[in-house]
Amino acid sequence: MMFQLSSLKTICRYNLILILLLFSTSLWGAELDQYYKTLQNRQEVPDKALNEIFRQETSASKILEAVGSCKERIQAKYDIFTKAANLALMCGKFDLAQQYFQLAFDADQEAWYSLYMSAALLYEQGEFELPYLKFRVVQEKAGAPLKDKAKAMEGAVLLSQGESNKGIRQLASCLATSSDDSVLYLVYDIASTFSLSEIKAAAAKKLKAEGFEGRLASDKAAFPITPSRIFLSSDYSVTTISKAEESQTRTSSKEEQDASVRRPVAIQVGSFGNETNARNMEKKLKALGVKPSVNAVKSGDKTLYKVSIPVDADMDVNNTVLLLKDNGIESYYVF
Repeated sequence: MMFQLSSLKTICRYNLILILLLFSTSLWGAELDQYYKTLQNRQEVPDKALNEIFRQETSASKILEAVGSCKERIQAKYDIFTKAANLALMCGKFDLAQQYFQLAFDADQEAWYSLYMSAALLYEQGEFELPYLKFRVVQEKAGAPLKDKAKAMEGAVLLSQGESNKGIRQLASCLATSSDDSVLYLVYDIASTFSLSEIKAAAAKKLKAEGFEGRLASDKAAFPITPSRIFLSSDYSVTTISKAEESQTRTSSKEEQDASVRRPVAIQVGSFGNETNARNMEKKLKALGVKPSVNAVKSGDKTLYKVSIPVDADMDVNNTVLLLKDNGIESYYVF
């Protein structure tokens, strides 16, 4: 009899837990549905509802549709458009990502990273004239290393237009003035794509000297603009996304596209020749609530301290990058 009572109590306990779980799940679904209804109300400011949809929704397509449905009424335009741009970028929706990066820049005309990304995505889709003008503005207005990356991309545009000498001079100038690893990798990858052996060798030499040789071998160079690779025609007049990826994008359902979102493995924050500076950055990141990693990389008698944030399954990558940017910390994805 005692055994039966104990079993009955156990069953009741588990049933109660199950009921509470189902109840909380239904509440969560109802709450999310209410946020979508808020977006449909033309009198409402949609910002809070959109932020909750970003936080709770599991479908990337639904999030992007939600932003698009009320983008004229958004008040925190820079923050929300930047989130949408990064999400579209990770989904491989480059045209949409470009539009949202441009809208983010329109909302904050000193957001040079947004303008750079808008130009980079236009270039990836085969445009040259408008990206060239945008890269020029970033080069003139932004600080390092972004201005150097814009200068390198300006060189890529020139090369794509057949202006080889001007393009090569731009890349050589970047090598001469920058030691930032993201800039050096960009120059290396552009030189690889355009078969510029001297520039490629010079970039590789400088990367190795700085302790960044780990990502050099690549049969098809990938510009660090988007998660996709760039493919160029033999005369460099056309830039396209790989045909296989284009075909897959056309035939994929929304659910398949959501499932194919490619997450970065880390968020790179900086590289320091002084360990104290790296540890100070580590403390700053911890104070923001993130969990950084500091790795010492040796090259000859020189040691560099690379600070990054490993990406785990539970991390909201977009919000983390926005948090860093809001606190004056530039970063980029490592795939």
